Amino acid sequence: MSALTGAELAAANTTGAERPLRGEHALAAAFDAARAAGRVARAYLESVREELAQRSLAGASGSEIVAAFTTAVDDLMRALFRFAEAEHARRFPKLSQRIAIAARGGYGRAELNPQSDVDLLFLYDYKRGPYVEIVTEVILHALWDAGMTVGHAMRTAKECVRMANADLKEKTALLDVRFLAGDRPIFDALDAVLVSDVLNRNQSRFFNAKLQESRERRAQYGDSIYLLEPQLKEGEGGLRDLHTALWLATVKYKVHSLEELVQKAVISEGELREVIQARGFLWRVRNTLHFLTGRHFDQLTFEFQDRIAPMLGFQAGDGQTAGGLLMRAYYQHASTIHRFAEGLIARVIEGAAEGRYLRAGPTRQIRPGVLVHRGHLNISEADFFERNPVNLVTIFADCQAHGVELSGGAYQLVRDNLWRIDDGSRRDPRTGAALMQVLSGRQRVGDTLESMHRAGVLGAIIPEFGNLYARVLHDLYHIYTVDRHSLVAVGELEKLRAGDFKESHPLLTEVARELDCMPLVFLALLLHDIGKGHGHDHHERGALLTAEVARRIGLDGEEVDLVVFLVRNHLLMSQVAQKGDLEDAQTVAEFTRQAGSIERLKALYLLTFADMRAVAPNVYNNWRDMLLSDLYLQALRLLEQGDREAVDPARRLATVKAGVQEQLTRAGAPHAELNEFLAGMPNRYFLTVPEADMAMHFELMRNLADRPLVCRYRHFPDREFTEFVIVAHDQPGLFSMIAGALTANNLNILSARITTRSNGVALDVFRVSHQGGGVAMAMEADRWQRVERDLERVIIGDQDIAELVAAAHHDQHARKKFVRRVPTEVTVDNRSSEQFTVIDVFTQDRVGLLFAVTHTLFKLGLLIHFARISTNADQALDVFYVSDREGQKLADLAKMRELRETLLARLAANPAQGRAA
Repeated sequence: MSALTGAELAAANTTGAERPLRGEHALAAAFDAARAAGRVARAYLESVREELAQRSLAGASGSEIVAAFTTAVDDLMRALFRFAEAEHARRFPKLSQRIAIAARGGYGRAELNPQSDVDLLFLYDYKRGPYVEIVTEVILHALWDAGMTVGHAMRTAKECVRMANADLKEKTALLDVRFLAGDRPIFDALDAVLVSDVLNRNQSRFFNAKLQESRERRAQYGDSIYLLEPQLKEGEGGLRDLHTALWLATVKYKVHSLEELVQKAVISEGELREVIQARGFLWRVRNTLHFLTGRHFDQLTFEFQDRIAPMLGFQAGDGQTAGGLLMRAYYQHASTIHRFAEGLIARVIEGAAEGRYLRAGPTRQIRPGVLVHRGHLNISEADFFERNPVNLVTIFADCQAHGVELSGGAYQLVRDNLWRIDDGSRRDPRTGAALMQVLSGRQRVGDTLESMHRAGVLGAIIPEFGNLYARVLHDLYHIYTVDRHSLVAVGELEKLRAGDFKESHPLLTEVARELDCMPLVFLALLLHDIGKGHGHDHHERGALLTAEVARRIGLDGEEVDLVVFLVRNHLLMSQVAQKGDLEDAQTVAEFTRQAGSIERLKALYLLTFADMRAVAPNVYNNWRDMLLSDLYLQALRLLEQGDREAVDPARRLATVKAGVQEQLTRAGAPHAELNEFLAGMPNRYFLTVPEADMAMHFELMRNLADRPLVCRYRHFPDREFTEFVIVAHDQPGLFSMIAGALTANNLNILSARITTRSNGVALDVFRVSHQGGGVAMAMEADRWQRVERDLERVIIGDQDIAELVAAAHHDQHARKKFVRRVPTEVTVDNRSSEQFTVIDVFTQDRVGLLFAVTHTLFKLGLLIHFARISTNADQALDVFYVSDREGQKLADLAKMRELRETLLARLAANPAQGRAA
């Protein structure tokens, strides 16, 4: 519907054009004057939102804006009701029909944010007549024309009661019902029976249903407060947690506000102040999101974190961006809401359970001052922590040992006494012993550490870890804050030991169950990122901090060395597995030397698994498991071999060639062609390629003849990749052509190995990912036929590869989305490989990235022999093993600098438009 004209606005605004239209009476007059309720309502809401946006930007609190917008919508509803009544009176006599308009849900709680939906209840007495129909229709159509999203129901009071008792969602909606306009006695009649006929019925069923809804909601929106892009309403620690607690409290205590809970001594004044402040902060962030987007949008994404932070007064500092400081404040307030909601729910449920039994259940003392009752640990002595501050740690070991949680009262007592943990307490041998007791537990290690962290104890006894609280990593790769990531990693390793992954990761499970130093691996996982926030080389800084922590908690020298080794090298194994050429003996030997011992290798293997699992869902996939396990087994063999002489490469080469010759001879391979194959393929081929694949490669080469290329693909769904083998006559830029053809067909390359025979025939083996939806595409036979057709046209010169990739890039612009900028880094390294120069490219992932890099290397006259491609959300790390055209490393420093600068310039000219395919 079009906006109001100037004349209509003037007629609608009874207070003059210089002042905005406000108030029920002015609105009612405007509706009568303009005879266009929807357009007046739209203009009114736009004006209100614009005014409130300015007030919010000027520093108005979240609560102030919510109250003001709710009042403005109330005025609109009452004015619309008057207009609707007048519309009916113009057409029909009213007779004796009556109707009441009530708000439900968030609107009923008077908690409207600028783009919130509204939920209305139209209550009538005994039947729907013209009056009820017209009033309802006029109000709804006006609201829809105004652009509001409206939920509504038309019922009698009896129907409301009947449906509330049959449908728990309807019961929930009635808990927040609030009178707006119309016939008050009809509403009062409903209100009068709510307690007796609705709230007091089926309480336990209602409680169980709401708790199940919470579990399902967290499963959908993330089961952590500390997600990097949280959902303000539905996520853990979001507004819905508070709503759920209040719904249960309404049913149990017959209250309608937080303040009433104080009056009934259910919560304290301090708890009230804390949760109101937290709710106000979430409201302010949500208000700002609604103002910026102009729609009901509740996810605090990276894009909006950076935009909202300065609007709310956050400025960069403490080594954090403004967005990072905004998120730290968010996590603190979300934790408050989560803690409050959990505590209130526990009181409701405990009270309800005790009310069902004549006896409250057994209570047992597990040590002086510590009682266990109905699955909760309670403190029975007021000076329990004052007498011995170490008890602040040991009660968590008690909870773990007895399989219970802290009661709400005990939790609050811990929070109130945190200040007692000082440097003396941290250095008390009993503190370290209690922490190591938790880490040595056979169950609930992660849960106990999580409880300690939530209460503030973990950060108090290990301030180096406390410094990580709510620290944000600004990328799309990690989904948790740094502290939460470390705790999740501990939980993942604990699940591995318990056998949760024995089907998918049997080797890792076996190692986890046989390793004796698991408590030290748990400690290393807890501490592995404590160097973050202290500048670059966080692993080195973290190792220094870890040594201090380990000595402080009483570890001996050997134990300190192992934990420090794991923290310093926590990235080593994943980097070698994902970047290195695992078929290069030097790469594996150097890694094995750094590992040093079988125990350290096993511990590092487990830590790497848990660290990667805790980054984000699906980061640790079958492909990465294969790479990591391959590196582990090769290193284990070298360590078990010890000082025994390694197999002579020349003898191994002769053995492999003899085996291939025997296999192909039995298969009927022509003697002369077989000898040419054995003589023409480089030695490295026979030392690195599985013997089982060599017969297929031989046949493909025999079939090439004068054809442009011969291809074959094989799917490996268990390992989540498809192997694409191409045999073609070598020519400059062949690798770039193949990479471009795969990119143009939306296929994501994981790795590539290039072998060139002495007669100029190239054998290129690419592995293509099944991850991120790629399995469906990689399994399509038609897609591979298109790849082969495109590649043939490129090789014979009928298609320019750059134009093919550019066309695919253009087609995918429609799917682009906001991505946080990742700075480009290029390193050129001559130390990692004996034969090749290694190039690392770390940059923003984008369509056509791999082609851009490989095409640039081709233009610089470099040959690519091996490539490993790693993509994580918005980040790409591509590694290329290259040589010059004579097969030699790049020795000229000037050429190495030129290579790096050329790549940087090429990538700067090809900026990220969104995620790559």
